[in-house]
Amino acid sequence: MIYFTSRNIPTLQGLKFTQRADIIKIALSYLSTPQKTILNILKLLIITPLFLVLASVDSWYVLLYLIGVGLSYPLITNPLSYHFIRNNVEKAKDDYFKNKSPL
Repeated sequence: MIYFTSRNIPTLQGLKFTQRADIIKIALSYLSTPQKTILNILKLLIITPLFLVLASVDSWYVLLYLIGVGLSYPLITNPLSYHFIRNNVEKAKDDYFKNKSPL
């Protein structure tokens, strides 16, 4: 399943945005070096053509393209990141709440 927002990930439902963001950050840290490399290469392959198009624009319309790229980049790369961390989210959630427990 493809998740476009962290709110849609079943394991993270019912949590606040900051909690979801922290758990995703922890889950991303659990990725192995080859997985991180593949994820970053895929993101680079996605964004490179967009910036090549931006480089060819010579007028003030470049601002419209920048806004479009700025808004679409997370819509494309976040689902990719969520796909890579799908196996680590539960462990990251457990670790997050274990470390956030009251004294």
